[in-house]
Amino acid sequence: MSHVDLSAQTARLKDILLSERNLLLTGRARDAAALMPDKMDAMQDIEAFLADREPNSLAAAHRTDMEEIVRLSRENSAHFEAIRNGLRHAIERLESMHGSAYVGSYAQNGAKIPFTEVTGQFRRKA
Repeated sequence: MSHVDLSAQTARLKDILLSERNLLLTGRARDAAALMPDKMDAMQDIEAFLADREPNSLAAAHRTDMEEIVRLSRENSAHFEAIRNGLRHAIERLESMHGSAYVGSYAQNGAKIPFTEVTGQFRRKA
């Protein structure tokens, strides 16, 4: 792979990471995960190019591209983590809900007024 090919591969990987970020920010984590095979292919091509070279032998433009890829990857990782935490908390809340929870209101004297099988006669007070 030449330096031109490396530029093409880093541009390809950056495009994939930007697409992944947009999908994550719009809540489409499943679609973002579908980009994994393309992302892995681009990363393997870049790694193959870098395997035979010293890190300091890369042109400054290529090092800048690599830094951008690392930054985008970290950002996307944080978005994935936020989605995972949100889903975990939603699952925990759903698991903690149970049918014996009281749903109703209270009368003026503090007595409970359940909402189950209640019809009409609700009074609104300001």
